[in-house]
Amino acid sequence: MELSLDKFLPYPLPPWEHDFRTLAVHCACDEASLRRFIPAPFELVSDRIQVAVMRFDCQVPDRLYYDAAVIALVRYNGMTGGFWPFAYNSTDQAMSGTREIWGYNMKLAEMEIAESEARIDASTRRLGKTIISVSMKPTGEKIETLDMFPRLFLKLTPDADSAEGVRQTVVKLDTRPEIQSHATGTGEVSFEPSQDDPLHLLKVTNVFGASFTTGHQILPWGQALR
Repeated sequence: MELSLDKFLPYPLPPWEHDFRTLAVHCACDEASLRRFIPAPFELVSDRIQVAVMRFDCQVPDRLYYDAAVIALVRYNGMTGGFWPFAYNSTDQAMSGTREIWGYNMKLAEMEIAESEARIDASTRRLGKTIISVSMKPTGEKIETLDMFPRLFLKLTPDADSAEGVRQTVVKLDTRPEIQSHATGTGEVSFEPSQDDPLHLLKVTNVFGASFTTGHQILPWGQALR
């Protein structure tokens, strides 16, 4: 019996499904410092970003994993959505799957979220650096946020036989979650300088607050826009 191609892949095919816990700090940064990390054909819409660390307790795939990201609002052909100029994942399975299926520009890193009644902290470590540190003190105060859905990704697929042959596909992914709980409060964010992961070059000018959200989410097949 021949091995089917989907069984040969190191990750399951969509839909993926999980329960999630997301700590996000909502802030603004110097527009020029952000724009340098937004590739064509996307157009930066706002200087507002979310810096998030996410835990996914999965049904598909079968291993728990974390994501961390800087999420920016971009426009493509009149459509707006959330693009991840910096993106990290905690397992080889989810990192390769999200990158090869939808175009998440993932790197492998270590992440954790620590929860208490008084404070929630999350961090992302890579190559000996704590490249993302975010925290929230729950207060219930109202904070101003942007809608970062749907997701828009630039999927790059290098050819095997040519340095010039990188195929580009813009992928739209509708992943709007089912929210189960949502708390808000004051937020803090910092980036340890790293030559390999230059998030510290983003010049944060204002922190509006933080949110901690739990819920359920399905990652379906994406839509190739070009």
